[in-house]
Amino acid sequence: MSEVLSRTAEALLAGAGNCEGASSGVDFRLERKSNDEWEIVAVSPRARAWVHEELCCPFAQTFNNIIRADALSANSFVKDAHEKGLRTEFVGQGGKDLF
Repeated sequence: MSEVLSRTAEALLAGAGNCEGASSGVDFRLERKSNDEWEIVAVSPRARAWVHEELCCPFAQTFNNIIRADALSANSFVKDAHEKGLRTEFVGQGGKDLF
C-alpha cells in the first residue's frame, strides 16, 4: 500500500507543472527522499532570491538552500514557484524531468 501512495505522491508532484524540454536552466531540484519526505533544493541565484523574498525574516536568515517537506507542501511550493516563472527539475525513480 505504501508503494501505491508514494507513486501517487510522485505523480502529483510531477504534474505540478507542464513538462518542457531540458534546454532551460533549472531553479529548483525536487527529489523524493522517503515515502513521506521530499527535498527541494534552490540551485539558482534567482531561486534563492525568490525563497528569501517569500520567507519571513527569521526563516530567510537561516535558509541553507534546502527545504524538506511532505508531498502536499512540496506540491504547493512548486506550483507557487512555477507561477513566478521558476523552473523545477524533478528527480524520480524513472529519471529526471524539467518542469
